[in-house]
Amino acid sequence: MSARLPLVLRRLARPQPPGPPRRLPSLCRASSGGGGGCGGGEGLLGQQRLRDTQAGSSQGSGSPAPPARDSIVREVIQNSKEVLSLLQEKTPTFKPVLAIIQAGDDNLMQEVNQNLAEEAGLNITHICLPAESGEDEIIDEILKINEDTRVHGLALQIAETSFSNKILNALKPEKDVDGLTDVNLGKLVRGDAHECFISPVARAVIELLEKSGVSLDGKKILVIGAHGSLEATLQCLFQRKGSMTMSSQWKTPQLQGKLQEADIVVLGSPKPEEIPLSWIQPGTTVFNCSHDFLSGKAACISPGVHGISPIAKDVSLLAAALRIQNMVSSGRRWLREQQHRRWRLHCLKLQPLSPVPRELREN
Repeated sequence: MSARLPLVLRRLARPQPPGPPRRLPSLCRASSGGGGGCGGGEGLLGQQRLRDTQAGSSQGSGSPAPPARDSIVREVIQNSKEVLSLLQEKTPTFKPVLAIIQAGDDNLMQEVNQNLAEEAGLNITHICLPAESGEDEIIDEILKINEDTRVHGLALQIAETSFSNKILNALKPEKDVDGLTDVNLGKLVRGDAHECFISPVARAVIELLEKSGVSLDGKKILVIGAHGSLEATLQCLFQRKGSMTMSSQWKTPQLQGKLQEADIVVLGSPKPEEIPLSWIQPGTTVFNCSHDFLSGKAACISPGVHGISPIAKDVSLLAAALRIQNMVSSGRRWLREQQHRRWRLHCLKLQPLSPVPRELREN
């Protein structure tokens, strides 16, 4: 199974043809053998080195070198695997499950999630809904997962237009491994990052920048076309790194000037055709976090653009790995709550009998 992941990674930068989602088994047990381990140099992610090297050699000399994607993802997955193993040593019956509700034909990320979950030793289940599923149908599935004690994390793979407040806040915050709910976002803004789940996409952007040796202190960050929790999380994380963060929409009149000033550009939605890539200054680091790109349906950016960092294409894979990390954290919190759960005791109301029963009077 894990040997197929390099083929999946090569498809991340290519648009995917439409088609019905494939239904995985209702509960896919993760393999526990060594064949899918993360340690081998030419294992699940090791074969990316040659392609990354070739991609790096085609960039301009002024571009920052891309980080070693395979090593970053391998480190995240390996750490998650080790933490999960420690938890299972103490509680052998503990089998965390990640549930993914999918509405549409996002087959590529379905396979990526499956392979990374197996690498880490997690169980995963997909709930496949028709692409035209309405808000009520999606919420019904969310509520079922919320009450399923076997499931410790829930992620949504649905159309961007379906991410309504009603759907997002139907998620239990303790199972919201994508950090979408108002509760998790509020804790992050308040400064309680250790008590909440943070968006894996936003974390992937920060992680890739830091692993690339980019100092964020004093950098000008432009977030374009992002909405909701992703926009708020990116702004919060960048500001805490000392960056000056600006947000803009694609139709903003001053967009060209903002793009020319920015050191780092984060795309939260697909770039309109009328916006030329020449507005982006050479040497600018660009991340594509749009829904279509993260689901593998759209290419990252034109490969012929000189001076633009190629590390944008790594966001979706690292975000998937960080979601697995959030999932392990969710399972650890759940175990802690089970160990320290308070007894729910309450006094029973006395109901005196009158007259007093004879057997009691005789005693």
